[in-house]
Amino acid sequence: MSSIFDSNAFNTNLFFPRGDALPTPPNSDEIQVEVEPGVFIHIRRHPSPAAYFSLLFFHGNGEIVSDYDNLAEHFNVLGAELIIADFRGYGRSSGSPTLRSSLEDAHIIFEQLKSGSKLKEKVCIMGRSLGCAPALDLCAKRFDIAGCILESGYADPIPLVERRGLKIDKITSEEDEIFNNSQKIKLVKCPLLIMHGADDILISPHEAKLNYDNAGSKLKHLEILEGVGHNDMMMNPTYFSTIKRFFDSL
Repeated sequence: MSSIFDSNAFNTNLFFPRGDALPTPPNSDEIQVEVEPGVFIHIRRHPSPAAYFSLLFFHGNGEIVSDYDNLAEHFNVLGAELIIADFRGYGRSSGSPTLRSSLEDAHIIFEQLKSGSKLKEKVCIMGRSLGCAPALDLCAKRFDIAGCILESGYADPIPLVERRGLKIDKITSEEDEIFNNSQKIKLVKCPLLIMHGADDILISPHEAKLNYDNAGSKLKHLEILEGVGHNDMMMNPTYFSTIKRFFDSL
């Protein structure tokens, strides 16, 4: 049975890939992970000997790893060694992105980084916007994650489809299991921080509340940041202090 989530109509309207022609920053670790024969994902690691854990970060739609080059130091101050992963077709990665492949690739990326000694003993996962989907899939299915942060993520896949200009009345149980973040988050057991902008008009703060209510984590926090929307979360003065409190609690 065909799924709307695997259709070109959905995925070409969902993803907005762009290339990366910026120079590689000094002291960064450039990693290529083969997710299927001939298809490679570009990952950039910002080594920090002083960091006490790795932060594997899945960025938002339309973003690339280079967008976070200047933010690595901010996360280093919080004790995190930042590792940014692209989607297929983004930046220096090959292939074409789909929502399903982004979930599957996250597990291959994690395993390759781990087996290649690119991760510290403690690992946290963070996703922003569309990147929350692969981040959540990892945290729902693995038991070696120290903490999870979801920023501006969706909950229900039906509004996600409708925001792409498509019509859908219901989804199958299989689609629900794979793509419904508000259901999948019930499986997450690690400490969880959900952050969302109070003025987000792309993904309603209600979706953040739904994810929070359904989350299986015993230690979970919901922060609705005032005065910011979907793409300007860092403009809230408490953005990094909120993340720091979460990291310090782990």
